[in-house]
Amino acid sequence: MNTKKSFAEKFSQWYIPLICRHKYAALAFYIFLALLLAFPILVKPGLKLDADLSHLLPEDTPSVKALEESYERFGSTDRFMIAIQSESVELAAALQDSIQNYIHKNWQGDFVSTQVDNDNQFFKDNALLYLPVKHLENIRDNLEDLQLEIGRKNGPLVVDLLGDGTADSANGEASAKKERVWFDANLPMELGLPEEAVGAFDAFFKKKETAKTDSGKTEWNPKAYLPDNLKNRLIGSPKPDSTGKILFNAVVNAKLIKPSTDYEFVTKILAKTDELLAYFRSKQYPVPTRFTVEGTYEGLKEVDEVANDSIFSFGISLVLIFLLTAFFFRSVKGPILVTGSVLYACLPTLAFTALFYGKLNPFTVFVASIILGIGIDYSIHILGNAQKLLNKYSSLEEVLEETQRKMLKPFILASFTTIAAFLTLLVAHFRGFYEFGIVASMGVLFSMMTSVLVLPVFVACMGGIPAAPNNSLLPKSWSEKQIYGFFKRLALIGFVLGAVSLYFAPHVDFEHNLKNLRRVHTDKVIPAAEKKISTKVTRATNRAVTSTPAAVMGSKSEQLDKLYDTLMIRLHVEKDSLLGSFLTLKSFVPPADSQEKRLEVIEEIRDLVEARVFDKAEGEDSTNVQTLRKLAQVEKPFSAEDVPSWTLDLLREKDGTYGKIGFIYGDFPSWDAHALHRFQERYGNWNFDGERLRTFSSQFILSDVIESVKADSFNLASVIVLVIFLTLIISFRKPSMFLAGGVSFGMGALLTLGLLGALTYFFEFGKISIYNVIVIPMTLGIGIDATIHFITSWCSKSNEGMNLRQLFDTTGRNVMASSMTTIAGFVGFLFTTHRGLQGIGHLACMGIFMFLVTSVIFSMFLCGSCLKKKDVKK
Repeated sequence: MNTKKSFAEKFSQWYIPLICRHKYAALAFYIFLALLLAFPILVKPGLKLDADLSHLLPEDTPSVKALEESYERFGSTDRFMIAIQSESVELAAALQDSIQNYIHKNWQGDFVSTQVDNDNQFFKDNALLYLPVKHLENIRDNLEDLQLEIGRKNGPLVVDLLGDGTADSANGEASAKKERVWFDANLPMELGLPEEAVGAFDAFFKKKETAKTDSGKTEWNPKAYLPDNLKNRLIGSPKPDSTGKILFNAVVNAKLIKPSTDYEFVTKILAKTDELLAYFRSKQYPVPTRFTVEGTYEGLKEVDEVANDSIFSFGISLVLIFLLTAFFFRSVKGPILVTGSVLYACLPTLAFTALFYGKLNPFTVFVASIILGIGIDYSIHILGNAQKLLNKYSSLEEVLEETQRKMLKPFILASFTTIAAFLTLLVAHFRGFYEFGIVASMGVLFSMMTSVLVLPVFVACMGGIPAAPNNSLLPKSWSEKQIYGFFKRLALIGFVLGAVSLYFAPHVDFEHNLKNLRRVHTDKVIPAAEKKISTKVTRATNRAVTSTPAAVMGSKSEQLDKLYDTLMIRLHVEKDSLLGSFLTLKSFVPPADSQEKRLEVIEEIRDLVEARVFDKAEGEDSTNVQTLRKLAQVEKPFSAEDVPSWTLDLLREKDGTYGKIGFIYGDFPSWDAHALHRFQERYGNWNFDGERLRTFSSQFILSDVIESVKADSFNLASVIVLVIFLTLIISFRKPSMFLAGGVSFGMGALLTLGLLGALTYFFEFGKISIYNVIVIPMTLGIGIDATIHFITSWCSKSNEGMNLRQLFDTTGRNVMASSMTTIAGFVGFLFTTHRGLQGIGHLACMGIFMFLVTSVIFSMFLCGSCLKKKDVKK
């Protein structure tokens, strides 16, 4: 009776004879195809790495829109610095001027402004005009109190007239001396003044005694060795080392037009920087002098390190996969065939990415390593099943034809479930998931197609398939009943552990500590010329500026004045702990009417402090009196045109205007994602005059990425599970087969959640993060693949006489080989220095291993019970 041939039979009977007759022609065709695929990867358009997280958010995200507007109006808030270190302070200052002139001449169109000094004489001259009236009145009251105190001390008549009564001299002397607070040192920063202006107040109002550190040692003053004419320069001396040599660090600040996350722009800037450094390093100097690049733009090196990590992890994974396949196939030919096949599959995957996206993002950059692990499954199953048929058929062509016929259907089912799991990422709002889902899906498809089409050509050209190992993975003395009993006991243990996992599963948590997602900086010997130059010593307050401000952009200066007033209330009345300080034009230029009111009190202070009685003041009071005599000479208000240009540059837009942009500095740990999100909600939304002001911060981009990933990841997990179960229904159709597949998959998911929850509960380890969350759909897809291979092989009509030992020694061996090589594909991540990328390796290795164990145990148990065959040999 003639039966209609299936598609798999028709295809294998046509394709395998064709490539066997023309094997070298087929090999040449696929080599030529590989060269064509390499062109878009290496030449045009060329595959690049884009590490800008803002490109992964939807374009209508408020933080992304604000980012675009900030670049158009302001440029970048990131710092770009050329640092200089020399033994001569005059040479350091001259080099600052030379480098600044070089940038102005050769970097036109790439920078907004430059800075080499922070002259704060203006703030010294007008310091009192910045103080609110109540603080000026406090200074006036202090002067009156000091005047009375001096009078009591030097004139008894004053004591008799103004005192409360007679008192003995001891009591009078004790009451005459009192502690006066002239000035709150925190006020200038709270008023929104930059630290350069704060330094002016520090110099006048802080105590003059030498500062001490917590250990009791004298605090180092980086400006102590600078001549007076250079103290306002961005120059300072780091604390000397054991040699005692005094060095001078100088810096040239540049505000560039684009941020440090723009890979192409930063590549261009650093290329120009290399030319600048080469130019100045080529000159001869009278004393040793060196130059470095500092600031956030140097972060491009981290992008390059991510790319290097991807290559390094790929190499480690490739070596491990080769060794594992050599172990499972007991030959060298086996690993050559499977690794050659999966490497070939990487070419169309990367070519598709280059043509479709043109770049790799932080989530797709490791797609080659991921495909290396996932895609090798198909090649292993092809070779493993072909080995079983070597003794059954007389020719290699028959073996390959039968193998392809048998494996085409389970391959389509397995790849369909994995692709379906990845394609669920398309419903995500986060574009990083979206792109990864498409690229990974294409990788799985190309891996399956390569194993079906290209691997047989490799086999034919290499002269055949290595012989199958004769050893059984189970003890030879075990009967079929004993084998079933063994897996039954393991399944019962699995059910018990599943019950325990129900307790720990709710403890699975998302990683909110950003320190655990950053690169680990390893200690390595750095050449002296390349060592970092401290830039904090060049600043007025000797503090490193680490906070990233939120830039608020309005259309009118009046909106920013209202913002200033609102922030003053939140800082001084509401005392919001999230708010550190802020900066608007009103911070530099108080309103004219406020200045007029302050001048009235300043006039009182001037008239009072000029009294000759204050010549008799002593100690700190004498110092403050002399200071106030200088400060009180201010007689007229000032406008924006009067303040130093470097201060206006902080608020200046690209078109030269200022007054419509302000900055808000948060006061919270930069690593705390919870606090970052609260700060964004509190200070990222402003509406004045019926207009919503855009607010940008690179931290807001990160916050939106985290929130988007969290929202998508937990929703996607449910969708993925639903898609997988629907796939099982469509694939198996029979209730018993669906039940077996569902139980195996469900136990794998439950035990994996339990393991992650237990690790989080006891060790704060194994949390879900913005990086490793992409592993979830892949792990679920791979987890069901193993179960599909077990059940399909067991229920296949061509394997009607198969027993559990044969199932374990054939399909089980292939499943273990494919899963272990998949794990090996992710082991490379564990050797990267980026903890976020390490998390990908941790979650993938643990998840795939748990699904491997559960699929083997429960599939073997359920095949021997729910899917039990009647004619199995005992």
